[in-house]
Amino acid sequence: MEHVRLAGNLYCEGINTFLSLKRYKLPFPKVKTENHLPGGGVMDIEVPLGAIEPLVLSFDLIGANPQILGQFGMRLGQRRLYTIYELITDEKAGTKRERIITMRGLFSEGDAEEMSGRGLKGYGYQIKSITDYEDVIEGHGIIAAFSFWTNRWQGYGTDIGSEENRILRISG
Repeated sequence: MEHVRLAGNLYCEGINTFLSLKRYKLPFPKVKTENHLPGGGVMDIEVPLGAIEPLVLSFDLIGANPQILGQFGMRLGQRRLYTIYELITDEKAGTKRERIITMRGLFSEGDAEEMSGRGLKGYGYQIKSITDYEDVIEGHGIIAAFSFWTNRWQGYGTDIGSEENRILRISG
């Protein structure tokens, strides 16, 4: 078993959530498509549009940290830096690697857990409007990188932005 995700920690604009982090779910690109049913056809097909759906980071924290709750924003200018550190292990070789995922996005949706008696309750957070994303695994370099501002999209075996940017005269 290679590259096993063993543990992780999340920083929200420099605030370490280690003690309150319950879970997180990394964003992963999903191809944007449009359904097409040809005239007289009997079957739809999903046609890829050469773009990805908006990325979303979700996580749950125990408690009500005012420094995190106060990061709520309503404009792109209020985006924050979210950094995830993961411990990746190669169980066969016994090696450990660092994985660092950074992104800039907007805390634009939260959900408080229902209180019912004693227990550890907190909030669910949704980081949306992610404009910059980078995923790096030690020893492998950049696995994926996306930038809304420069139309950059590389990783997972693709490099989409550079040729299209050249044709469209987009620099950045």
